[in-house]
Amino acid sequence: MIQQQPGDTPVLGGALISSQVVEKLLEEMRTGCYAQGARLPAEIELAAHLQVSRTVVRDALSEMEREGFVERVRGIGTVINRRALELKDRMDQKFEYSAMIRAAGRQPNVDMISTSQTPASPEMAALLQIEPGSPIFTIQKRIKADSQPVIYSVDHLPLALFKEEKPEQMDLTLPVFEILEKACGQTVTSTIAHVKAVCPDAALSRTLSLGSGEALLLLDEVCSTRLCQPVLHSYSYYTSFFDFSLLRKLF
Repeated sequence: MIQQQPGDTPVLGGALISSQVVEKLLEEMRTGCYAQGARLPAEIELAAHLQVSRTVVRDALSEMEREGFVERVRGIGTVINRRALELKDRMDQKFEYSAMIRAAGRQPNVDMISTSQTPASPEMAALLQIEPGSPIFTIQKRIKADSQPVIYSVDHLPLALFKEEKPEQMDLTLPVFEILEKACGQTVTSTIAHVKAVCPDAALSRTLSLGSGEALLLLDEVCSTRLCQPVLHSYSYYTSFFDFSLLRKLF
């Protein structure tokens, strides 16, 4: 059960209770008491089961509907989308490469890290909403699944975000979102990504140990905080090790 104290706001231990409810309901829908059902119980029953308010349940169901896990149909109730529950590595949701690699039974590790500081080009400055010529800190690294290279990433961050932290002295093997949170106090809440297949050049083919004619999936992303402030521009090249899925909500 998820405990909510009387008079509490919907925040507990720094996490939204509604987010905890979403995680709990997804678990129950996959392997728990709702694993065999076509629909979820009414809001009042869910609130009693989880020991939270109906408002929290309603917020959780709204989030789950936005993400495609359920559909709320007037006169019928909350219908479970079983196919959406089975999807893995959804590109329309937040995903983290370490968890994806571990889910495939491999161990993630990072090597070939390099960094640089350069002035922002006019194009980069426009993407990150900073002045042209402002210093940019760039991290390039290769990620492996066991010994197999699977990702090559190039991350560009405004150096001013690091304040008094020296970025070169950080643990740069961490995912870049963690670096932003720990060193810069910035939490990414949204990304705008352009996705396309690309033919790598010879250097990138060697770096990722690609076969002849093997293509890569490129995610070209600008990542922003809740205040809609861009804090990261990233190129991430994924090999065919990954099999992404995408759920499109049309209405």
